[in-house]
Amino acid sequence: MPVLEPSPSVYPVKPWERTAIGALIAALLFAMALRAARVGVTVDEPSHLLSSYLYWRGADRLPPRDMPPLLKISAGWAPRVLGLPVPATLGLPGQPRTEEWDAASAMMMRMEWDAIPRVFFLARLPMLIFPLLALGLLWWWSRQLFGPACAMLLAAALALEPTARAHASILKNDIASMFAYLLFWYCAWRYWRAPQTGNAAALGGALLLALISKLSMLFLLGIAPLIVLARHFTGKTGRRATLTGLCCVLLIPYVGTLAAYQFETRLLDADELSRLWSGSAVPKWFLAPAWIFRLLPVASGMWEGCVALFSSNHEAVPVYLLGRVLPEGSLFYFPLALAVKVPGALQLLIVSGIALALLSLRKGELGEGWAFWLIPGFLYIALASLSRFQLGVRLVLPALPFGLMLCGVALRWLLRNRRGQAFAALLFCWLLYRSVGIYPRGITYFNVWAGGADNGLQYLADSNLDWGQGLPDLANFVRERGIRKLHLSYFGFDIPYRYFPEDELEVVAPPWDDSTANGSHLEPEPGYYAVSATLLPGHYFAPKYRNYYRVFRSLQPIAKPGHSIYVYRIDHKVHSR
Repeated sequence: MPVLEPSPSVYPVKPWERTAIGALIAALLFAMALRAARVGVTVDEPSHLLSSYLYWRGADRLPPRDMPPLLKISAGWAPRVLGLPVPATLGLPGQPRTEEWDAASAMMMRMEWDAIPRVFFLARLPMLIFPLLALGLLWWWSRQLFGPACAMLLAAALALEPTARAHASILKNDIASMFAYLLFWYCAWRYWRAPQTGNAAALGGALLLALISKLSMLFLLGIAPLIVLARHFTGKTGRRATLTGLCCVLLIPYVGTLAAYQFETRLLDADELSRLWSGSAVPKWFLAPAWIFRLLPVASGMWEGCVALFSSNHEAVPVYLLGRVLPEGSLFYFPLALAVKVPGALQLLIVSGIALALLSLRKGELGEGWAFWLIPGFLYIALASLSRFQLGVRLVLPALPFGLMLCGVALRWLLRNRRGQAFAALLFCWLLYRSVGIYPRGITYFNVWAGGADNGLQYLADSNLDWGQGLPDLANFVRERGIRKLHLSYFGFDIPYRYFPEDELEVVAPPWDDSTANGSHLEPEPGYYAVSATLLPGHYFAPKYRNYYRVFRSLQPIAKPGHSIYVYRIDHKVHSR
């Protein structure tokens, strides 16, 4: 089955397409905005809110500086207008460099409770543009590859994918980077087909957007020039056009990055580079070209953020996977996470699409530029698997649109006859049913093979299940059950007393260190206990506290409000042995 690549003029956009894509965008926007207004504050949102506020004040200098500026540019207006209870000198030159997470925690404690949902909702709203842009671009590119019907189905699949839709509604850069990664490869595809100056400039602009969306996109800095050079050596561009293309993919990201970091620049010091080179935390492939920044200014924030990110990644970070705590993560973390988090209907289409694409590739029927939509998803997952940052499937969401384009290969084959159309309709009905059923708690989605969200903790924790978002669901459950006293052990930076009267809540601190631990194991008194799911495996604690919650792990919870917080009833004092 050949996968043709007709130009857009072959498939002029018809009225039904405009109506359908408009309705899809409107429905997705409504669903995301509603969730953004209702979901609790997640773990890292306070630090992102604070850094966005400081960015708009020209004071974004708190370490580790590992969040690029696209999120801050988009979201910072809300805290800048409404204000945040932080010192006026925070982040200014010459002031003590407080860790961003510590400053954000202190900020949350000082905020008025009524102001918290308002400022987070308004800061989240601008981030909703990125999933809409990703949906539109996926539709546009897919209709050139597979035709209008397939493209519309793929756009619908992206809108219905629970994990992506859920993370699109919070103050995170995962979906913004998904759009930027998709845009980069679309522009690369266009340049490969027509290596003109305008397309080279678009590729440079897409690379800039990727770099200021997520630091993990740094590898694209090496890929973009290679694409330009490869097109030259295939005989499609002359020397002058190639030089112009190289200038576009190097200068546009460079100058644009300096601007995005507010032209706060510096020249690198030879001693600093030598010290980093002699260490093992920062990779040599990153440091080798960095010597040029002894002559050219580099954005201070980007440099410090990259060094901090590499240094953190060098440290061993325990990861929870398949019921076990792994001391340094696993190369198979993301493939296994995708196996239990991606909806079953999409998995069937992806597997079929891979088989059909390989068959078409063997026959030489994929058409020009196939590598630009077939390879990037696998590339991103492979590179992410080499990292020790394994906090959730959200970290590989940039690969999602390319997985959906593999679905497009299968859908194009299915839509050729009535039986295939019926099967495709059945798959999308299944996807719709599962997607609507988990809304608005898509963070906790696990597919049918995994047994659904209630079985999620058997496989994964962290932002796959519980990222601190569940206090509103817990509060509703407590009110419905008439529970008058609750013992809460919570993972996150939201304020529990926003949801519960002080005389009805006792906070049980997790064992982050000796000062917060109550012995090596928690021995609960009789009463109702609510424990965040991410705390139960113990992978965030020192080894001596790894089994702090083992009493609860041995009990069956009476409820799982929002699937992210487990509620237990203890009828008599439990002694841990």
